Amino acid sequence: MSVTPKSTLNPWWIVSAAVLILACNVGVRQTTGLMLPEISLAISTPVSELAFGFGVQNLLLGAVAPFVGMLAERYGTAKILVIGGLIYLLGTLWAGLAQSGEIFFISNGVLVGIGIGATTFPIVLAAVSRYFPESKRTFALGVTSAGGSLGQFIYASLIGVTDAYLNWSETYLLFAATLIFIILLAPVLRSEKRAEEERYVKTFDWGAIKSAFSNRDYLLLNLGFFVCGFHIALLTVHMAGVVNYCGLPPEVAANSLAFIGIANVVGVIAAGWAGDRWHKPWLLTLIYWFRACLIMMLLFIPPETELFYLFSVLMGVLWLSTVPLTSGAVAQIFGTRNLASLFGFVMFSHQIGAFCGSWWAGLIFDQSGSYEWALIISAALGIMAAAVHLPITPQRMERYRFA
Repeated sequence: MSVTPKSTLNPWWIVSAAVLILACNVGVRQTTGLMLPEISLAISTPVSELAFGFGVQNLLLGAVAPFVGMLAERYGTAKILVIGGLIYLLGTLWAGLAQSGEIFFISNGVLVGIGIGATTFPIVLAAVSRYFPESKRTFALGVTSAGGSLGQFIYASLIGVTDAYLNWSETYLLFAATLIFIILLAPVLRSEKRAEEERYVKTFDWGAIKSAFSNRDYLLLNLGFFVCGFHIALLTVHMAGVVNYCGLPPEVAANSLAFIGIANVVGVIAAGWAGDRWHKPWLLTLIYWFRACLIMMLLFIPPETELFYLFSVLMGVLWLSTVPLTSGAVAQIFGTRNLASLFGFVMFSHQIGAFCGSWWAGLIFDQSGSYEWALIISAALGIMAAAVHLPITPQRMERYRFA
């Protein structure tokens, strides 16, 4: 059963606020990895140790997401977003002032990870989903998810433009200042709950969580999202290294992340539109299959800037397209009432994958001096993710009538 909250705002205004919140959330976390080589030199810390810190950031992001979702279901989305936004801002500010690997790990790895987890997709998408019927929900989630891609484009472009004028520390401080928008926009996502909804959120619904983890289709969606996290972290944290591995100029890294971001604005909205019309798990199969093919392409394309940009645009179309489809599938199975916590656990799986993608790629590079095996493993995982969504058939999804 889903409960649609009353609101004096047009639902699309709520979507607009959510887009901007995700733009800040994703924009900062997806682009700071571009500065990894510069940070490594500035604070005399090996790339593999910094990559481990970014991996911990991703892991904490996922670990706190389901519990933050439960807190939002109990105490309200706006309050949790404000607290999470403050932690995110302070962590980024402290990271920008760090002079040692230890301080950078605590600030960028721990505090920023917690702050991101409290302001990211599960809590924001759950708030938006309550304002739309099932027939329009996945499209609304797609438009909202596009905020993350827009943020990645904006922040990557900022790094490219300011690289000649700002060092990594000053860029971190600039990024920290922009996170105030999360705090300012959080009240827009507050809803006026009806009495029956209030009864549902007085306590955490552990029964719903237990039921979800006994559902085969939910577990398969978790497994697929693990691979999504692996792909995203490998290419964001190590984009500068991958570009160097391909023998291309350093500025190609920032430009490529910007291309990925702007292309995915189109891709994620298209995925949301398609998810309202066609079977979501099989659309996910196509996305992961094409990702695997593109990642393998990096091992064979000539070292030319234009071809790498073409790779970035094509990968960009698929980048966050998994988010509205996966969250929409979870909502189709269980409804929207516990979506913040249930999609939060899916997000945790995503971030375990991100931890592995960030850290393992750093280890592989430090030991071999190459990203070849990291890319091969990433492509193989993409093929596996494509396969695990095939058993979630339309007939199985038709049995779920919770939304």
